[in-house]
Amino acid sequence: MDESGEIRATAFNAAAVDFYDRLQDGKVYLISKAKVGLAKKKFSNVNNEYELTLERNTEVEECADATDVPAMKFNFVSIGNLQDVAKDSTIDVIGVVKEVGELSSITSKATSKVIPKRELTIVDRSGFSVRLTLWGKQAEQYDSTDQPVIAFKGAKVGDFQGRSLSMMSSSTMHVDPDIPEAHALRGWYDAAPSDQKFQSHTGSMPSGGGVAFDRAEIRNLNDVKVSELGMYDKPDYFSARATVMHIKSDNISYPACPTQGCVSDYSGQAWFQGFNDVGQLLFGMSADELVDIKVREASPELDRSASISTSIGDVTRGHQRAQERDDVRYNQVMERTIGTTYNFACRARQDTYNDQTRVRYGISRIMPLNYREEAKYLANLLLTSEWAR
Repeated sequence: MDESGEIRATAFNAAAVDFYDRLQDGKVYLISKAKVGLAKKKFSNVNNEYELTLERNTEVEECADATDVPAMKFNFVSIGNLQDVAKDSTIDVIGVVKEVGELSSITSKATSKVIPKRELTIVDRSGFSVRLTLWGKQAEQYDSTDQPVIAFKGAKVGDFQGRSLSMMSSSTMHVDPDIPEAHALRGWYDAAPSDQKFQSHTGSMPSGGGVAFDRAEIRNLNDVKVSELGMYDKPDYFSARATVMHIKSDNISYPACPTQGCVSDYSGQAWFQGFNDVGQLLFGMSADELVDIKVREASPELDRSASISTSIGDVTRGHQRAQERDDVRYNQVMERTIGTTYNFACRARQDTYNDQTRVRYGISRIMPLNYREEAKYLANLLLTSEWAR
């Protein structure tokens, strides 16, 4: 940053290694021969339409005698307004650290590396609280125990428990910064009652498994798997649009068991699980009605079309004919579901059974396609999205 504003600079691979030890927070540098490109707004909240890429031939020289160094600029979002911020956005937020979690760790499935993590609960004057996760060295080195005010720049917004925040490699945090917002927050918190209650964003989430369908956040099935959703110590939520390809019917006769089906989109396939509401939409009938078709035992009393006879052979043949008719009807119900596309709101969560760990995708909501709404959304993209301008 300089006196005119700020810009994001990124280095990759060998250039990142080269500049890692040479660039330090709070120091001033002269930078030349950097590559200028359009800013990727999805990964940055810096107020600039452009960004820099530092390459191997980029020249960086420290200005040892620099004066009037500009202060860090923030664009804070209130914790109470996080519900209005899109998932995966990067934001600036400031809050008082109300609670500090123990240092723990997770193991990355992609790299098998152990990654330290620590969770903070921060609050502000909106009366809301939010969980923020520190990773790596930030988690290990955090040692503040006196409920400091911390300004976080470039934190990523997640949807765990309604809304959550997570630090990224490019995020920074500033403890008790000398800015008006921090002073005001410190005064408010110190004057507040010690037993003041704060509202989390969990209660603001819609019902039905804690997740809503969002067209703007649809993820393809391959992306869900590659991103390792649900692989760690918390469930992840996502929206998907997929077509039913197959339904496992071996345990469908037990109403308490989930219906499990294979769904597919252009990127791949996955097994989704759903319970009563999902089954009713898929099959057009209740679980009891479907179970009745599957396990109905034909008898002269149930099969009125069978002739009453004292012959054991006639009764047996009537039983077989009725059973065949029920099998045909049951298979027809199953086949009607195949090839239909739905919008899904899902939860990905790791599950261990018989010493085998895998991720299960549970259906929180299922909705038939509303082609009017789908067309309206696509038309709006043509008018408002950055790539359409």
